[in-house]
Amino acid sequence: MLAAGVACIPLSSLGDIWITLMIGDALDRLRLGSDTAFLRGFFWLLMAVAMARGVFRYLQRWWIVCVSRFVEIRLKQDLFDKLVSLPWSFHTQSRSGDIVSRVTSDVENVRMFLGPGVMYTLGAVIMVPVSMAYLFGLQPWLAAGMVIPLLAMGFGMRALSPRLHRDSTAVQESLAEIGTRAQETFSGVRIVKGYGREEQQSRRFDESSKKNLGHQLSLGRARGITHAITYGAKDLTFLPILLVGGWAMIERSFPAGDVFKAIDLTFKVFWPIIAVGWMAGIYPRAVASAKRIEELLATASDVVDPPAPVRLANVRGELSLRAVSFAFPGAARPALENIEVQVPAGSVLGIVGPTGSGKSTLLHTLARLYESQGEVQLDGHPIRTLALADLRGALGYVPQDSFLFSDTWRENVSFGLERALSDPELDLLTRNACMRGDVARFPNGYDQLIGERGVTLSGGQRQRTCIARALARDPRVLILDDALSAVDTETESELVDNLRHAGKGRTVILAAHRLSTVRHADQILVLVQGRVQARGTHEQLLAREGWYRETWQRQQTQAELAAL
Repeated sequence: MLAAGVACIPLSSLGDIWITLMIGDALDRLRLGSDTAFLRGFFWLLMAVAMARGVFRYLQRWWIVCVSRFVEIRLKQDLFDKLVSLPWSFHTQSRSGDIVSRVTSDVENVRMFLGPGVMYTLGAVIMVPVSMAYLFGLQPWLAAGMVIPLLAMGFGMRALSPRLHRDSTAVQESLAEIGTRAQETFSGVRIVKGYGREEQQSRRFDESSKKNLGHQLSLGRARGITHAITYGAKDLTFLPILLVGGWAMIERSFPAGDVFKAIDLTFKVFWPIIAVGWMAGIYPRAVASAKRIEELLATASDVVDPPAPVRLANVRGELSLRAVSFAFPGAARPALENIEVQVPAGSVLGIVGPTGSGKSTLLHTLARLYESQGEVQLDGHPIRTLALADLRGALGYVPQDSFLFSDTWRENVSFGLERALSDPELDLLTRNACMRGDVARFPNGYDQLIGERGVTLSGGQRQRTCIARALARDPRVLILDDALSAVDTETESELVDNLRHAGKGRTVILAAHRLSTVRHADQILVLVQGRVQARGTHEQLLAREGWYRETWQRQQTQAELAAL
C-alpha cells in the first residue's frame, strides 16, 4: 500500500505541472487567435488530465494515510503487549500517566509524520525540482531569483531544528506529567476529598499545566518563526516575477502565457515547501515521540519464559523454597534473605511479621512477579523452568490492593476465565467467599455494576469478591496477601474454614497482620526484616518467647477492649 501510494505521488505532481503548462500555452494560442475546434480539444484534454490527477491524488492520500493508521494500530498493540509482558517491578517504578502518554499522544505524533509527512515531503521532492528545472528553461533569471529566498529558508530551518526538537521533547514529557497528575487524583479521589486536599491537588495540576503551557508557547514561537520564514521567502520570490516579468510583458518580450506559467510554477514550488515547513515542526515531535516509544519497546524483562519450558500435567501444589533471597534495586538491605520452607501439597502456610518484613515480597516471588535468587519449586520443578502461563494458571493470587474493574460483579469474578460464569457456579463461589448475603442485596444480583475499582462496595466486600475471583479458577495453590484484613473476625473464621475444606487438597498460603487469620495454619513463618525468625504451629509459637507471642497477646487484649 505504501509503495502504491508513493507511486501515485509523481503522477499526481506531474499532472499538476502539465495542467499549468497546458493553460499557459492555451493563453498564448488564444492571444494569437484560434478556433472553436482548438477550444473543444483543449477542454476535453484538460478535463482528462485534471480527472487523472484527481484520481492519483485521492489514491496517494488514501493509501499513505491508511498505512499511517495501520502503523498507529500496530504500534499501540505492540506497546500494550510489551507493557503487559513487563514484570511487576517495572510497573511499580513507572508513572501510569507517562505510560498512557506514550501509547496515545506519542504514537499520534509518529502517525502524523508517517502519513502527511511522507506524502508532503515526497510531493515536494517531485514538484520542486521539476518546476525549478522548467523555470530555468523558461527564463533563467526567474529561477535564479528564487534561489536566494530558498537558501535563506533552508538555513533558517536548520538553525531552528535543535530548538524544535528540545521543545517538542519537553512538551511530550510535560503532557505525561499532566496525565499522571490527573490519573492519580481521580483514582484517589476519595482520599483527596477525605483529607480536604482538593485545592492542593488543583494547584499541583495548575502548576503542571502552566509548565506544559510554557513549553507549548516556546514550541509555538519556534514554529511561528518557521512559518514566517517560509511565507516570507515565498512572498520575496514573487517580486522579480511581478516586476521584471510584468515589465517584459508590457514590452512584449515575454509572452503572457509564460508569465502565467512562472507565477503558477512558483506557487507549485512554494506550497510543497510550506507543507515541508509545517512538517519541520512535526518532525522533531515525531522523533522525540519515536525515541520514547523505542525506549519502552527496548525495555528488557528479567522475568521471561524459559526456552524449553517444563509442562505440568497435574499440579499437586507442593512448594519448596531453597535459599530464596531478593533485594530491590538501590535498597540498603535485602527484602528477603535465605528463606527456606517446605509446603506440602494441600497444607496451609501462614506468613506473619511486622510491617516491611517481606511478606508480600515473598508471595511475589512465588508467582514469579519478582525474579529472586535461590530456588522456588512447584511439585519438584524450579518455577524458572515452567512457562509463566502454566505457573500462574496453577496459582490463585489475591493481592493486598483489592482491585476491581468498572464492570459487573459477574464479569469481575469471571476475569481469570475465558467465559462468564453461570449462576449456579457463582452460587458456589459466593458461599465459599462468604458473599451470598451481600450479593442478594444487590438490585441486579450478579449483574450489578460495581463502579471503577469497586467504589460501590465496602472494603470487606471488595476483598471477598477478589477471593471469589481467585477461587473461580480452582487453583491448586491459593495465595492471599493480607486479603482478610477488612472483614470481621467471625467472617474471617468462616472464610478460612471454607478455604481449608472446600478446595479438595488445595495448598493455601496466608500472609496476614492479624494473627487470628493464621492460627489454624499447619505451619506459620514469622518474618522479621526479611529473615525467618521463627516457624511452627500456633501453639508452638505461643510456647516460646518472641514477636509472635507478644503480638498475639497485644491483639487479644485489643479485641477484648473493643468488645467492652
